[in-house]
Amino acid sequence: MTTAALTPPHARSLPAWLPSVQVIAIGTMLLDHLCAWLITGPWPDLMRITFGRLALPMFAFMVAWHALHAAQPLRYAHRILVIALIAQAPFMALHGQPLGNICFTLAAAAYLIAGLRRRDPWPLLLAAVLALVIIGHVEYGILGLGLVLACALAIRHPRFWLSLLVWPFSQYGINLSAYSAAIGVVLLLTLYVTQPTLPPLPHWLTRAFYPAHLWALYVIRGLL
Repeated sequence: MTTAALTPPHARSLPAWLPSVQVIAIGTMLLDHLCAWLITGPWPDLMRITFGRLALPMFAFMVAWHALHAAQPLRYAHRILVIALIAQAPFMALHGQPLGNICFTLAAAAYLIAGLRRRDPWPLLLAAVLALVIIGHVEYGILGLGLVLACALAIRHPRFWLSLLVWPFSQYGINLSAYSAAIGVVLLLTLYVTQPTLPPLPHWLTRAFYPAHLWALYVIRGLL
C-alpha cells in the first residue's frame, strides 16, 4: 500500500507522517480528559464521545509502530511501563476508583511484540502477567490490548486495515462512541496512505505528556 509498510523492523527514522498521528492523539486525549474532569455539561459529554474517541486508535497505532520498528523494542516497552507507573496515582485519584491507566495495556502489547521480535520468553512472560492484570482492572481492558496487536498486524500486512473497524463496536457496542472510534480508524488509514508531513514533536513532550497532564489536571481540580 505504501513504502511505510515495507520499512524493515530495525529502521530508526521517524516517518514524516507519524507526527500527524501524535498531534491528533495528544490533542483529542487532552480534550477528552478536560471534559471528563474539569468541564461539566452536555457539550463536554458530547465532545468526549465524539472527538475524545479518536485518541485511543491513534495511541494504539503509535505503540504498534514503535514496538515494531524501535532498535531496542524491550527498552521501548520498559519506558511505557514507567510512564504507566508515574501516571497511576493521579489517574486513579481523578477517576475516584481503583482502575489502571491505559499505559499498562499499551506496555503489555509492547512487551508482547518485543518478545516476538527478539524471540525472548521474558518479555512474553511479562506481557502475560500484565494481560492478567488488565482483565477487569485496567482502562479498556483486554480489547485495548487487542487493538494494539491488530494495528501491528495492519502495519505489517495492510490488507488487514479494515479489520480494525471491528474493534470500536466490540469495545463500545453500537453507539456514537463506536462510530467516532471507527472514524478514528479511517482517519488513521487516511494519514497512513496520504503521508502528510509535519515536523517531529520533541521527545520530552511525547514521553512526558501523559503523566504530566494527569498530574496537572489533578492539581488544577484540587484548586477549583
